[in-house]
Amino acid sequence: MGLPLARLTDVGTGTCCCHSSPTCIPMTGTVITSSPNVFGNNLGAARISDVVLGECGHTGVLVQGSIDVLTNNLPTSRLTDYFTGCFFGIIVSASPDICVGEGPTEYTEVDFGNLDDDPDTDDGYNTYPPIVGRPPTPEEAARSAAIDVSPTTTVSDNTDSPPLSAGVTPPVSCLTVTSSPVPETFQLSTNFKLLNLSTQTALSKYKVRAQAGFTEQQIVCNLQGWAENIGEPLLAKYPNLLITSGFRYGSGSSQHERGQAADNQFPNFTNQQYYDAAVWVRDSLQYDQLILEYGANRPWLHISFNRDGNRSSAASNKFGTRISPGNYVWRELRYMT
Repeated sequence: MGLPLARLTDVGTGTCCCHSSPTCIPMTGTVITSSPNVFGNNLGAARISDVVLGECGHTGVLVQGSIDVLTNNLPTSRLTDYFTGCFFGIIVSASPDICVGEGPTEYTEVDFGNLDDDPDTDDGYNTYPPIVGRPPTPEEAARSAAIDVSPTTTVSDNTDSPPLSAGVTPPVSCLTVTSSPVPETFQLSTNFKLLNLSTQTALSKYKVRAQAGFTEQQIVCNLQGWAENIGEPLLAKYPNLLITSGFRYGSGSSQHERGQAADNQFPNFTNQQYYDAAVWVRDSLQYDQLILEYGANRPWLHISFNRDGNRSSAASNKFGTRISPGNYVWRELRYMT
């Protein structure tokens, strides 16, 4: 019969680790955002991406919900579902008489903790938000270890096979972008709109903005290059393509932050199928960098495209495998289980 529906004002309990002394403080909080038009017991239904406010004023974001009951096209959150951020924990109060969702949860903190998956920004931990400019607290390190689902066995590997076409960058003539902000419905390519690589990816959901020395128009142009040269052939080959993260906010150290990279999953694929897909990308597409990534609940492919020139096919970090958070093997695509 599912789990009780979480709603606006329902309670979450957990820990906030965004303080100076003591660093981590146990506390409770309440759900402060919810659906504007779907209600349970006259309270808005809570969904993935809704906010839980801790007693200290710091917040967490709901990252779990039913995969078979959606509210406003978002998985509906329930009793015991997880929220994460500065304030992280579980929902402990919910509707007394409305239960939803027979299916398993869709995403967990492990998935969100891997939003810093670029080699230059990967903090080596599963926790979210990313740990930047400081060592993790003992609580964060323990939490990361407790939720680690990284594979431990290399079944087979493909070592140093040269990409067939990598290193060649086709010309990219940018579409005319005259408005600011650029509409989310702006058509990047035949099957991709701007929102597909920004606000409506499965996880990161960032609106495109100028940052790190790139104008909004330049970032949109970079996303167009990705859509035309990576997204379109990838979608044609794998119609079940799901983009989990495209453009992100940040300093520009990550290619995601420049509009040059996206993370891609294929629902119901096995690890073997992910490996096969990575080999196909390596041998078939004109990409800048390819990483077959493990460390979350399911593998994914990080693929970038640089309209100003893809890195050479001989580059040491042209393609590789992320074995676990912070741990990369280059010039190898590994099948792991």
